[in-house]
Amino acid sequence: MAHILKVVFVALFFALRGGTPARFPDILPFHGWWSSGVNPGEKLEDGSKDVQVVYLPALLPREAQTDGSSADHDVPLSYSFDAFGRNFDLQLLPNRRLVSSQFRVWSENGPDEALSTVDSTCHFLHSGPGAVAAFSACRDHKLHGLIMTENSTYEVRPLSSGAGRVPKGGRHERTAHVIRRAPPPPPLLDDDRPLRRTVRRPRMYPAKPTPSSYTIEIALFLDEAAYKLFYPHLNYNEADLRDMLLAYINGVQALYHHSSLGTRVNLSLVRLTLLRSQPSSLSTLAERGRLLDSFCEYQRSLNVDDDDDPEHWDMALLLSGLDFYSEEGGHRNGVTMGLAPVGGVCLPAHACVVSEFGASDTLGRPYPSAGFTSVYILAHEIGHNLGMHHDGTGNSCARDGFIMSPSRGTNGEATWSTCSARVAADLQWATCLFDGSDDLDTPKELQHERFGNAPGVLWGAKKQCEILLRDKDAAPAQAPGASSEAAQCMQLTCRSPHRAGFYYAGPALPGTSCGNGKWCQGGDCVEADPAVISSAKPPLQGQDTWNEWSEGTCNSGCTYRSRGARERRRSCSENSICDGSSYDVALCDDSKICGKKKRVTATELAARKCGEYAARLPELDPRGGGLQAPHDPTRMWMGCAIFCRRGEGGGFYAPRVELNDVGLDPYFPDGTWCHYDGSSNYYCLQHHCLPENFKMTTQFHIWELPSEDIGGPFNARARAAPDDSAAALRAYLSLDNMGTPLARAAIPPHLPEDDETDWEVLDYIELPARNKTKKRRGAAALTARREHGDASARSLRATRTCGTPHSALTARTDSAPAPALASASALTSSLTLV
Repeated sequence: MAHILKVVFVALFFALRGGTPARFPDILPFHGWWSSGVNPGEKLEDGSKDVQVVYLPALLPREAQTDGSSADHDVPLSYSFDAFGRNFDLQLLPNRRLVSSQFRVWSENGPDEALSTVDSTCHFLHSGPGAVAAFSACRDHKLHGLIMTENSTYEVRPLSSGAGRVPKGGRHERTAHVIRRAPPPPPLLDDDRPLRRTVRRPRMYPAKPTPSSYTIEIALFLDEAAYKLFYPHLNYNEADLRDMLLAYINGVQALYHHSSLGTRVNLSLVRLTLLRSQPSSLSTLAERGRLLDSFCEYQRSLNVDDDDDPEHWDMALLLSGLDFYSEEGGHRNGVTMGLAPVGGVCLPAHACVVSEFGASDTLGRPYPSAGFTSVYILAHEIGHNLGMHHDGTGNSCARDGFIMSPSRGTNGEATWSTCSARVAADLQWATCLFDGSDDLDTPKELQHERFGNAPGVLWGAKKQCEILLRDKDAAPAQAPGASSEAAQCMQLTCRSPHRAGFYYAGPALPGTSCGNGKWCQGGDCVEADPAVISSAKPPLQGQDTWNEWSEGTCNSGCTYRSRGARERRRSCSENSICDGSSYDVALCDDSKICGKKKRVTATELAARKCGEYAARLPELDPRGGGLQAPHDPTRMWMGCAIFCRRGEGGGFYAPRVELNDVGLDPYFPDGTWCHYDGSSNYYCLQHHCLPENFKMTTQFHIWELPSEDIGGPFNARARAAPDDSAAALRAYLSLDNMGTPLARAAIPPHLPEDDETDWEVLDYIELPARNKTKKRRGAAALTARREHGDASARSLRATRTCGTPHSALTARTDSAPAPALASASALTSSLTLV
C-alpha cells in the first residue's frame, strides 16, 4: 500500500510544483488502489459511511483550454459537486506535463514505432487551500481521480457500465460515480528532498532491499507467432492485447508472492515489445535450443549494460506461439514448453527465458501452454533462471505437486516446494535484484500491479476459457466427476458450442471466483480479500444481469426439409455473475436464402463433406459417400453428425474427434432436419437433434441436455491414447454398413488423461560453475562488468561465441545455482524439457 500512495504523492508533488514530467500517461486509480485502506461499510471516526454513489456532471476536455493569449496560459475550469456532507469546489487546469516524450511501448515491424498515443487534454489538476486533486476524463467523459485534503483522501471512479445515467447532453449529463473515502496516509516525502527520477539509487546504497525481498526488472517480448494468434482473437485491439499480457504477468507475480515461496520476489516490467513481424536476428524455428540462443543474443543487443539505467532489465522473457520441440536421438520431442539457463539471471548473455503461449498441436488441440496455464510454465522457467532445479532432482522434495515439478500438466501444481523456497531465500548472489524500480518511471500501460495479484478478478473463468480456445463462445463447465465450483482452482474445465468434449485450462488464475465470497489462490478456494473485491462493483447474480441478445444473419445448408439458423449472443453485465449460456442458435426462415434451387439431401451433403474430410484423414474412403444416422434420444448428437464410409473394414465413422480443432465442421449445418416424432419435426441446433419448438431458457444450457458427450480432456496429448481407449472411442463413433450404431450403450467412453510422467522433460540448461560461493559469483560478475566496462562485455561475448564444451557441464543441486556462460545450441544433446 505504501508504495502505491507514494506514487500518488510524488506524482502530485511534481505536477503541482512544475517538476520533471512523469513517465507514465495517467494518474488514475487502478484496480484496488485503496484496497488496504477502509472496506465498504466500515465506519470512520465520525460514524459516516466511507462509500457514496454521486451523479457527477461530465467533464469535457475542450472546456479547459488555453485562452489563445499563449500556449501556456490555461483557463481554469470550475467543477463543483457535493459528497459526504461537504462541497468540493475545484478549479481544474489541464496537466500538460504528465506524459514524457520518452514514453513508448515498442513494436518490431521494421522500424520501432509507438503503438499508442496518449490524449494530453483529458488530465487535470487542482491545487488550492487545504486540498489537491488529480482527475482524468479520457473515456466517455467519466471521471477517475483523487482528492486529498488534510483529513481524508477521496477516490473517484465511474460506476460500472450499465449503471444509471441522467442524459441531458454536454455538461448537464450526469453519470453515476463511486466516491470512496479513506483516512489520509502518513506523509512520505519531505518537500526539500531532491528527487532523481531518471537515475536509480546506486546499487551499493540500497534504500529498502533486504535479503528477504528482491525485484526482477523484466523485458517482455511477444513473438510474431503469438501475436498472430491473440491479436485477431482480441478484435485487432493492441490495447486489449497489452492488457491481457499485463494480467498474464500479474498472474506470474501472484505466484512469486505466494506464501509458500517464503521470500518476496517482485516483478517490475520495464519494457513490453509486441513483435508484429519477427526480427531477422530472432529465430522463427520452433527448435527450442536455437530459439533460446537467438533470443538471448537479440535481447542482449537491446539491453542497456548499466544496471542503474532506468531502461535496463535483469531478465528478458519471450512468449512464443510456436510449438516447441527438442531434437533427441534423431527424433523430435514435442513435450516441451519452455527453456531457461539455470542461474542465468544477472548475466547479460543468460538472463533470458523462452516459454510457449498459445501453442497447439498439428490437429489444433491446445497444449497446456495454450491458455493461462502458461503463467505456471513461465513461473517455472523464471525459477530456473533464478537458480531453481526440478523438484526431486538432486534434492529431497517430491517430484510432483509443485511449480518446479519436472512435469507440467493441467492439474494443480500451483505452490512452491521447500526446495524452491530455499533457493529464493538464498539469492544474495544475484545483486542485480537488489534495486527496486521506481513506479514513477513506469507507464500505466506497463503496470501489471494494478491487477493486485488477483488477475482472475478481471480475467475471470470465462475469459480464461476464451483465451485457451481462442473462442469467444467458450465458457467454463463443470468437469465430469467435479464436485463443486472450487475444483476449478486446481483445474479449470472449458467447453465450446463449436467443439465436442472438455478442455482443461490448468489451475484458474489467482483471484478467479470459486464461490460466494471466495476466490482461487495457490490452487485452493479460499476467502477472497474484501479490500480487493470492494474496489469494484459488488457482483450481482440473477437473470437481469444479462444484456440483450444480439442476433446474426440467417444461414442455411439448403438441405431437404431444412430450416435456416441464426446465431444469438449476449454478454454478462460488467461485474455480474450470470447463469446460463452466452451463445444460442435459433431457427429462421431460409426460403429467401435457398430460393427456388433444388435442395440437396442430407446424404448428398454428407458425401461432399466426406470427400473433404478424406483429404485430411486417409482412413476415410474419399468416394465412399456418407450418411445421416437416425435420431437417438440418448445420444442427441448422432442425427447431426456426418458419418463417412471407412476405407478399410467397412462401416461408417463420424470423425468428431479428429476434426474437432482443425476448422472442418464434422456436423450437418444447424437447421438441418434430423427427425420426426409423429407430431413435431426435429432440427439440428448446436449439433443436437432438437424439436422445432425447443428454446433455451434464461438459465438453461444446451450442455445440460440428457445427452452425455465424450468425457476426458480433448487437449493435445503427450502420448497417443491407449489402444483399448481408442478402440472404445472408435466404436462409439461408428455405424455398421446398415447404419446401426456399433456401441449399444448410451454412456460414452472417457478419454484417459495423460500420466504426469508423460510430460516430464528437462527444460533447463546447466551453466558451468565458476565459484563455489554464490555471493562471490554474483558479486564478481557485477564487479567485472562495472569495473571493466566494454572489456568485460567483450570478454562475455567472446566466451559466448566460443560456446561451452559438453564436458564443462556439472551436476548441481538446488543449493548451488551456477550463473555462468554456455550456449543452448552447444548443449542441445543434453537438453529435454518440462
